[in-house]
Amino acid sequence: MTRLYSILNTQSNWLTDNSISLAKISPKLKPLISAKGSLTSALQALSDDNFSVNVVRQKIALPTFHEQIALTSPLSRAAMIREVELKLYNETVVYARSVIPLKLVMNGRNGLANLGRTPLGHLLFKDGNIRVSKRQILLSNIDGLMINARRTPYDYQDSQILVSEFFLPSLLNYLPKG
Repeated sequence: MTRLYSILNTQSNWLTDNSISLAKISPKLKPLISAKGSLTSALQALSDDNFSVNVVRQKIALPTFHEQIALTSPLSRAAMIREVELKLYNETVVYARSVIPLKLVMNGRNGLANLGRTPLGHLLFKDGNIRVSKRQILLSNIDGLMINARRTPYDYQDSQILVSEFFLPSLLNYLPKG
């Protein structure tokens, strides 16, 4: 999976979230991709709370060029990069990559420095002090796998966190039929 994740991280052909780009997304995934609330909560509801987070990697690094542009942050500014697998019944259904500014991590009071297996969405949506900026959509065919994704900048504590969520084909097994 790490090869797939590395390829996903380099995807730069994100589209503005609008009716035209949403028309390209798998119809079964549209409700999750276009939802304004917490993906964590939606996944927990799909799995009768048999949901878990596996931290793939967490490090201080430079975001990719396209991530920096999406954040409108100054180029060459290091951030905490957090990559996780969101799992239902121990099967990875979403790969997520978050770019968190160091000033938020160093704050110490918001819990971002010590997330561990706690979903980032749980923390962001719990206090209700976030604002969703312009979301983007991605549809990509990688090694024959159709990957649908969304990328959302969240305004949080006078900063921006960028969360990219890649919906893996295995997620379709858990979505309602029809």
